[in-house]
Amino acid sequence: MDHHCADIRRITAFHQVRRTCVWSLIAVISLGVFADRVSAQPPQAEIDAAIKRGVAFLKKKENYGRSGMNAFVAYTLLKTGESPDSPYLQNCLKNIMADHSQKNDKGETVYQPGGDYNYTAGVQLMVFEAISPEKYHDEIRTTVNFLISTQQPGGSWYYPQNEANNGDTSITQYAILGLWAAERAGVLVPTRVWDNAARWHLNTQLQNGAFGYHPGAQSESGPKHTMAVAGTGSMYVIARQLYPDGQPRTAPVSGDGKPTKKKFGFLEKVNLTEKEKTEEEKNLITKPTIALSAIQGSKTRGANWVVNNYNYRNPTGWPNYYLYGIERLAALADAKKLGPHDWYADGARHLLMMQLEDGSWKGSGNIDAATCLAIIFLAKATGKTINRHYEPEPVGSGLLAGGRGLPKNLSEVQMRNGKVENKKLSGDLSELLAQLEDPANADLDSTQETLVETITLGNREDLIKQKDRVLKLIDARSPDVRRTAVWALARTNDFRMAPYLIRALKDPDLGVRIEARNGLCTLSRKIRGLGMPEDPLADVPADLTKEERVILADQWADEATRRWQKWYNSVKPFDEKFNLYEVLNQLPKSKSK
Repeated sequence: MDHHCADIRRITAFHQVRRTCVWSLIAVISLGVFADRVSAQPPQAEIDAAIKRGVAFLKKKENYGRSGMNAFVAYTLLKTGESPDSPYLQNCLKNIMADHSQKNDKGETVYQPGGDYNYTAGVQLMVFEAISPEKYHDEIRTTVNFLISTQQPGGSWYYPQNEANNGDTSITQYAILGLWAAERAGVLVPTRVWDNAARWHLNTQLQNGAFGYHPGAQSESGPKHTMAVAGTGSMYVIARQLYPDGQPRTAPVSGDGKPTKKKFGFLEKVNLTEKEKTEEEKNLITKPTIALSAIQGSKTRGANWVVNNYNYRNPTGWPNYYLYGIERLAALADAKKLGPHDWYADGARHLLMMQLEDGSWKGSGNIDAATCLAIIFLAKATGKTINRHYEPEPVGSGLLAGGRGLPKNLSEVQMRNGKVENKKLSGDLSELLAQLEDPANADLDSTQETLVETITLGNREDLIKQKDRVLKLIDARSPDVRRTAVWALARTNDFRMAPYLIRALKDPDLGVRIEARNGLCTLSRKIRGLGMPEDPLADVPADLTKEERVILADQWADEATRRWQKWYNSVKPFDEKFNLYEVLNQLPKSKSK
């Protein structure tokens, strides 16, 4: 196992403690204990739909011009699977190539980025590498030359007009991401470039392990969540490039962080069958001056700070920038979790809640940039780049011994890639609801998955027509069926469904309660909710007794019910506002004489 990934794994192993519990209501059902992060990750169909809406928003602007945003949008679209041959991406490439058509006094082609300077250079390299390293070899080489020339003596990068400074952690991050992409494309970056970048990070890393934005500047306000993931992630990249497999590199490094024979040289193409080290390699690949132990120590301190100060809701700095940094750090560390934190489930839930109706994300500044950052997080862009796979396996998957993992009705299965899988259900909503209504249904997971996909991507009117059937399911015996029904009711956009969701806030199952809370947020457009936190277990002290946890659960349920009911009373349809029974029950009761 690659030792570069060991730091966060050790932290994860230290923090992970399995908690098995179920929420319950006193005097209504038998006491239970909390379930740990029930149904934390949104259905993939919802994530895919959010990505699709975000991409549609980005494409509303016909042209992003010669700026870093042009390349950033192109990279985002590529990571969502858009073909490089699509007209929109071709227009992005046309804008990018304009930066590579400038001539100097000698008539030589030079690279001159438009707006955003080193940001632009870094992301353009990521675009070229993602499309075709061979086709864009010359552009990659000239852009690498540009970044090498703009690296400051201390090892960082900044804007050209502000050379008298101690660097910028964010700009440096994107220069490193670009150079890393260039090396994956087979263009060699001198060891000294990585070495100097490592030294700068070591010199500017705070004692607590975090990083600031502009180290040493009077405006520096201390550690930032965004810069902590940026600086720590950069050190993970640098470690891969300087010490592949834990040894000083003696050859170019491939995308998986291992030494390999390069495709192209730094200055010119080389013979792919050549076995001897070229003179170029001898000059550019030198022994690192920064010890591996120093880099590993920096990674560990940075990772510890990130885990201990994890905050996907309100990080210091741009929230979506932070999430993209988290995704990249987790991919580089090969970490399904950061400490006890399910980073992807947390971020995906949060982003789906924060997405605006037009498909964008507001973030903390540039809406286009915030939307790109959200999409590449949801698409697991870095994970795709280095072939990480974090998809959670369903319970019992692959456990065929003794019949475990097999559906009851064997006539409804098929073989795929050597595994037994259920046949794909049709997207007919009536049929899917019939499956949920059948208490003996043996394929609940597939039914739920197809139902979510059908409702998310289908005709909302079809769901409204089946509303009465969905309502009956909220009293089903299975908590998974109740949770699915609550989710579906929120997608009807019918305020009359709110009372049923409010009632579900006191369901015995935590998953149903969370889905009801999220459903009310969707229905009301109140993205932060009322009374009950988005992740009820995030801040619960581990030393609480079962009884204390139940009391806390009921307090949240009571408070959330009260506040959501108050909201509903203010917006409910006219014919419900003058319900005589309700009015009589709200009148003060007369005292007996």
